[in-house]
Amino acid sequence: MEFRNLDYPPGTPVVELGPAALDALLDRGDLEDWAPLARAIAHDPWGPTADTVLRLCEAHPMYGTSALWRTWIERRRGRTEARDTTLAEARVRAGHTQTQVAERLGIGQSDVSKLERRSDVLLSTLRAYARAIGARLQVTLEGPDDDAARPVILPDSPRGNRATKSDSPSGVGHTDSRG
Repeated sequence: MEFRNLDYPPGTPVVELGPAALDALLDRGDLEDWAPLARAIAHDPWGPTADTVLRLCEAHPMYGTSALWRTWIERRRGRTEARDTTLAEARVRAGHTQTQVAERLGIGQSDVSKLERRSDVLLSTLRAYARAIGARLQVTLEGPDDDAARPVILPDSPRGNRATKSDSPSGVGHTDSRG
């Protein structure tokens, strides 16, 4: 597609197009023009091109087309909310305070605060936290050539991942070793 008033040579890869060119492509393009964009997003649905398309669809809604792109990108991402949500956001959305979660986990509120800021958390800890806010933890694996994320079934701990009063944020949800 040729871009009026934009300085892109013909054949420029869509991942190198700026927001104005992507906006023109979305607004005035056809299926043939959109094919390279769809391939680029399919290759990296969490990349900057997909993010830009989503922002453009929000800022400049195009009848029918915006909903189509938004839905398609979200499907490629495999449930946007799950990947973009922090523990604290999930807790607030579930309507719980840190104090309530702490009581359910048998730890202090400050330990919940620390847990919510950690960048590396054990799966057993996440399972316990999810249960404490009334949620279910789902882990997915997505390879570079996968069409969609695939849920991974993880076995529960043989002791049920019970949180104990002695657990710290690094061990919330560890199996109670006392049996």
